[in-house]
Amino acid sequence: MAQMSMDLEFSSPLEGTLRLSGNFGELRGSHFHAGLDIKTNLSIGKPVYAAADGYVSRVKVAHFGYGKALYLTHEGGFSSVYAHLDRFAESIQEYIKETQYKKEQFQVELFPSQDKFVFKRGDLIGYSGNTGSSGGPHLHFEVRDPQSRPLNPLSYGIQIDDAHAPQPTALRWYPVSNSGLNLEEEGQNLALTPINDHEFLAETLETSGWIGFGLGVYDKQDGSANKNGVYQMRCSLNGSMVQDIVFDRISFDETKYMNRHMDYLHYQERKQRVQKLFRSSNNPLGILKSLEGDGFVEINPGAAYTYTIELYDFNRNRTLITVPIVGVEKSDKTKEQSWENGPDAKNQRAELIEIPHSAATSWSEGNYSVFFPKECFYESTALSLSVASEQLLLDQDRYPLFKPIKITYRGDHLGEDDLAHAYIARLDQYGKPIHQNTSRSGSVLQASVSTLGKYGVFFDRTPPSISMKAPDEGQWYSTAKKLKITIKDSESGIADYRATINDKFILMEYDYKTNSLTYDFSDAVISEAAHNLKVVVLDNAGNSATFERLFYRKAND
Repeated sequence: MAQMSMDLEFSSPLEGTLRLSGNFGELRGSHFHAGLDIKTNLSIGKPVYAAADGYVSRVKVAHFGYGKALYLTHEGGFSSVYAHLDRFAESIQEYIKETQYKKEQFQVELFPSQDKFVFKRGDLIGYSGNTGSSGGPHLHFEVRDPQSRPLNPLSYGIQIDDAHAPQPTALRWYPVSNSGLNLEEEGQNLALTPINDHEFLAETLETSGWIGFGLGVYDKQDGSANKNGVYQMRCSLNGSMVQDIVFDRISFDETKYMNRHMDYLHYQERKQRVQKLFRSSNNPLGILKSLEGDGFVEINPGAAYTYTIELYDFNRNRTLITVPIVGVEKSDKTKEQSWENGPDAKNQRAELIEIPHSAATSWSEGNYSVFFPKECFYESTALSLSVASEQLLLDQDRYPLFKPIKITYRGDHLGEDDLAHAYIARLDQYGKPIHQNTSRSGSVLQASVSTLGKYGVFFDRTPPSISMKAPDEGQWYSTAKKLKITIKDSESGIADYRATINDKFILMEYDYKTNSLTYDFSDAVISEAAHNLKVVVLDNAGNSATFERLFYRKAND
């Protein structure tokens, strides 16, 4: 485990007992969670404190992602991150706002000099919030090493009360075929029977050959109902350890391998995350210690085995899973049954097109063409590809992409007006088009996408909507502290916006979760009583809408 320089430890960034809604390393979307999500009792504005002596090395304000985030650098090059903030400490807030008005844009990223903002452990640096892609009010807190690799904060002084042992949700096993490809398609469940609250017995597995296991698991901490990630999984066969998975450090370069570590197909079918207890090909994750055979085990006919999984949280609460295995000769029936839990039988997926792992490939039909770059999948993968009713069918979302693939649509048959409003979209499970970042060159549309599924070309001719409840036209509005506007676009989505009063830029904060723009009158941009507000909003298909309103406010208020 990495050691802090001079035994540096971090203190709590919030007052009181810490409760978690998410912990380090748990599986999120298509990445591993890089820190701790600390609860704020669903409130915004909790004081956030520097977890160690240091200086502000980076400040970022964005609509998505971490929202308003602060980065402190500490002794030895280690750093801490505080994300989804509502606002910063006053000195930092003034520095950011000055830059935002200078650049006339809300989203900014700054790298102050080392001596500009220096803080001691426990100094106020900001206030908790719900900005960016946060799913609710909380503080996202990270510790990073000098190479900016996220570390488990619990290893460096952050303490969480936890008397609950981890709990399994699913156990799966995977026979290794001769090809060794798409192992998930042959995965099968094993029933688990609880012996007590920290011991489980699996049904007896009868098989032979090389196999691997996968596990769905969560851990709870005291004072929280959230089902968070586990810290360690130790796997042994007949007492000899074959795999040790420890969530101690995950670099951002590695996090894209999360979908390789997870049984992606099972998740798409059951919405249940199962972690592989073996190292698949093209998976360099450092959390897998890979002691023997990359975590795979060999089962010989006529022999009996005991496979065990020990689960630990950081506080060393332990759960034991025991899997009895009997080695038997495989029969043709056994081989056929290995597909019974798959989404389709092999013979139902005819006319598959193989996408090799080691070479780039192109495919086209109708007005569509698709470019698959080298190593776009984690392994060679056979796909069902077709075009029907001007929709592109890229199989189903069964296999994770390691690199984006490029969709090209030739729109020679479209008129200029159609092309001006056209975009490529992915259809969700309900058939709703989800805008993909689309570029256009002449009559050719292109989009890079990171998910298989159904795609099409859609046309958005409807401009965004802009509305404001108060003030009314010509109304005095002197007591309000903020001005709020609602902006929406139900098709291609909001791309950009700009607001002015009396032709002077005003800083409006966009919250996509509430479709709102907010201006703080304390910015004191306008000194006249008459306020001629103008808001222009652009969507992703080039449609624009303009909103104007005159209201009055006491001068210099």
